[in-house]
Amino acid sequence: MKRLFKRNTIYLIVRIIIGITFALNIVGFFLVKDDSQQSRLIFNAFQSLGLLLASTVPGFVERKTKLNIPDFMEIIFLFLCIAHFALGEMAGFFVKYSWWDEMLHTFSGSMVAILGFSLVNTINQEKINMNVMPFFVAVFATCFSVSIGVLWEIVEFALDGLTGSNMQRYLNSYTGEPFIGRDALFDTMKDFILDTIGAVVISITGYISMKKQKEPFSKWTMKKFN
Repeated sequence: MKRLFKRNTIYLIVRIIIGITFALNIVGFFLVKDDSQQSRLIFNAFQSLGLLLASTVPGFVERKTKLNIPDFMEIIFLFLCIAHFALGEMAGFFVKYSWWDEMLHTFSGSMVAILGFSLVNTINQEKINMNVMPFFVAVFATCFSVSIGVLWEIVEFALDGLTGSNMQRYLNSYTGEPFIGRDALFDTMKDFILDTIGAVVISITGYISMKKQKEPFSKWTMKKFN
């Protein structure tokens, strides 16, 4: 009960901060007259909404699947969302610190691959032993992680088109000039590569664990609600 209270309190605090941030950006849009500042405020408002929606994903998944997601998995997910939306985009960490984006993609690729193993563990705990070879479980975890990375790049592409933002870094962050040729693809392809590296490292770890007759990342297993 205490763990549930702590988790819900964290979500409540984050959502209140998000709501205040969204409101301030909307009010600021009507107060400022500079077009570039207005565009930035609208972009921040979109990011706030994105973070708010992302914070509801774990709860939605739990309700629909009747699975209990471990609290620390939810906290990691929330941290990644804050690190991307609030710090990366709104606070400009992606521009200020070149390693921020690289760190997030590598880390998130690893975490989603672990989630892939967790899904297999969950299915097996429900007495549906698939008897899948460790190699194919590792391949599934890698493909699952990379697929999520692809979907995220589609979201970034859509938001860039809707808000005029530069999430895919097709513009020079300092001059605003568009990159040309392979340079325009660099950030997106780098993200894909880092997602894959993070996923492959975890998949190899999980594969070795399964070959030793162990259940990889067992603490990450989602269990049915009583």
